[in-house]
Amino acid sequence: MSTIKEIWLKIWVYLKPILKIKGIISFLTSKTFLVIVIVVLALMIGRSCAKIRDAQRIEDINQQNISALTDTIKIERTKSGNLEQSIAGYVLSEKNLKKMNEDLYNKVKDEKGKVISLSHATIQLRQEMAGLQEHINYLESMMGQPIQINDSTFQIPWLLKYDWDLLNFDVYNGQTFVGLTIKPGYTWREAIADKNVIKLTHHKTEMVDRLSQVDLTFGQKIENDQLRIFITTKYPGFTATSLSGVLIDPNTNPYIKDLMKKKKWIPNTWSVGVGPSFGYDVLTLKPYLGIGVTINYNLLQW
Repeated sequence: MSTIKEIWLKIWVYLKPILKIKGIISFLTSKTFLVIVIVVLALMIGRSCAKIRDAQRIEDINQQNISALTDTIKIERTKSGNLEQSIAGYVLSEKNLKKMNEDLYNKVKDEKGKVISLSHATIQLRQEMAGLQEHINYLESMMGQPIQINDSTFQIPWLLKYDWDLLNFDVYNGQTFVGLTIKPGYTWREAIADKNVIKLTHHKTEMVDRLSQVDLTFGQKIENDQLRIFITTKYPGFTATSLSGVLIDPNTNPYIKDLMKKKKWIPNTWSVGVGPSFGYDVLTLKPYLGIGVTINYNLLQW
């Protein structure tokens, strides 16, 4: 004869699966399950949006680099009227930069530190006669007295200064060597009376030194959603014959993140977070959904 306990155990064997099924159905129709579904859908949508943003970012960078390959130098005026020359720049990792522009890549690798951005320009300076005459500083320019080197050779020192504005100028210091002789068959006394007898010969003119100052603004900017390399100056006759630059893609460049972080000992930094949490309770054999609170204290921060 079976005991009550044994009978109950047999009944439980049959009821347990049924109760589990009812529990599952009850859970699927509960508010808890609805919240879990909403959270999962939100996570899936967020992940999908992140992938779309990444794809768009890659497309934008590709368009930027295509512009950098095909763009030509644009010349315009700044708000203050200064002459500015600019061109589209690259946004690349160092690895891809080598494939796209080996010259810029070699300049990046030539630097001792970790390069975040780099720009390069070849410039040309040219002034015409009218501009030179307009800006020459006669007060500081001079033609020195001839210095006799020997019986027939004289050295004439000279200095020319051009003031383009308060910050841009050129100072040229040089010397010219000339020969002073008389035609064969004449004496110096005859040469004094008849200047046509004197023969003036230019031996050479050389630059002793040159001092030039060019006020220059050089950098990178975002204009019309495009990275552009620019160079600006008031120096007349300034032309960039070539201009290029690269921003090492911040998404592949760990140096930018390292630069923004500060090393701190005992920084006394607290952080508090609140968010949903869900899982499965092995004791009650039921899933659960709850609100979790996390508190962190950073003893050492890098």
